[in-house]
Formats: sequence, structure tokens, C-alpha cells
Amino acid sequence: MKLWVRSNFSISVLLLVGALAFALLSIDRAKIQSVAIIGELSESQILSVKDRLLAIDIEAEQEFIRDKLLALEWIDQVNVRRQWPNAIGVEIVPETVVAYWNDDGFINSEGRVLVTDLIAAGDLPGLYGPDGSEREVMSRFQELGGILTSHGIVIRNLTRSDLGSWTIETRRRITILLGKEDLRERLDRFLAVRELLQSQSEIKRIRRMDARYINGVAVQFDDELNLSNEVVAARSEINETLGVQSL
Repeated sequence: MKLWVRSNFSISVLLLVGALAFALLSIDRAKIQSVAIIGELSESQILSVKDRLLAIDIEAEQEFIRDKLLALEWIDQVNVRRQWPNAIGVEIVPETVVAYWNDDGFINSEGRVLVTDLIAAGDLPGLYGPDGSEREVMSRFQELGGILTSHGIVIRNLTRSDLGSWTIETRRRITILLGKEDLRERLDRFLAVRELLQSQSEIKRIRRMDARYINGVAVQFDDELNLSNEVVAARSEINETLGVQSL
């Protein structure tokens, strides 16, 4: 008797599992009737996603849909989920860019350049360099920017020349020439001179600081031609103390 009950129960379970599998198979083959686009997206970005979805087979595997959407360079992450019985949800995470690149594109924190009009970046610094230097420039921007930020200085532009020379322009429009080598040491010299000039209330008049000298920094002031003899003498004393050359 027990054996029959067990046998009957086993058959019932098998029948139930079979019916469930058939139901899932039927649902899985149901036509997709709606797609939900999820994410903090602009209107133009939503239209871009819609156009791509209309151009592909949304009945395809989720991985296929994901790969097709990731081909849009402004998209960083895509998550595709089936919403039973006949819908899918597409979650989009746009790329986060940290700077403009050569005035015709954007660059992210990994040094990848994106040329697209679907990113609203706003007020970002500008990074400049020859083709192939994107990751190097981004790495330098993160390194030098971190040092300067700790001193209350924000990089507005960072440029690497074709010959490998580096130039910084700060948010206050001060140009810092660092050259090719010993960038950290030269930046430290710039900061030392800047601190002294700031204590002398001269910081707002600085136009350019050239730290490429071996033992000093050359400073150019925007009102250099209209200085009184007293101010010139005071600056000469500062320069002599720090090994600064006035341009």
C-alpha cells in the first residue's frame, strides 16, 4: 500500500513538473509586446535606445540585446531582464566622462575617448594630447590634479605636446610650464613659490609660472610693465630668496 502511494505521488510530481515546464516554455516563446527603458537618461538618449531596439530582434537572447546596446559608445552598462509574460526591461547606465578631449570629444576616467553628442557634460576641464596618448594624459591629470586640488587649485586645461612636454592652465587662468621630466619636483617648486607670492598678495597678478628651470621658477605678472619701483624691489627680493626668475 505504501509502495503504491509513493508511486502515485511520484507520478503526480512528475506530471506537475512536466506541466510547469510546458507552461514556462510557452511563456518563454510569447511575443514581446512592450519594452521598458529604465535609467536617468535625456530625451535624446532615450530616442537613441529606441532606435537601436527597433533595429534589432527583441525576441533574441538577452545577451544579444545587451551587446547591441553596448555598441552605442555613450552607454556604459546595460541590464536586460525578461518581465513575464510578454515584456522586457532594459536598464541603461550612461558613461561618466570627466573631461573634454581635444575639443571634439570626451574622455572617461579610464582614458577612453567618446565622440558623441549624446552626453551633456557641462563645465569640465579640457585635456589635450596627440592620438594614442589618451590614457597617459588621463593618468597625469589624475596625478597632478590630485596634488593641486589639495592646495585649492583646480586644473582647467592639461596639455601634452607632441614632444612630451606638459602644460597646466588653472581655473584662475595661471599657466604652469612643467616640461618633460621631474614633473612632481617641478610642481612642488611651483607650489612653494605660489605660497610665498600668496602671502605677499601677489597671487592674483600671476599670468605664467615656468618651472622648467633646474633650481627655480620664472614668474610672469600680467601688469609687469606698470609696477612701481617699490613693488619691483619687493619681487626681486622674493625671487632672490627662492631662486625665482621674473620673465
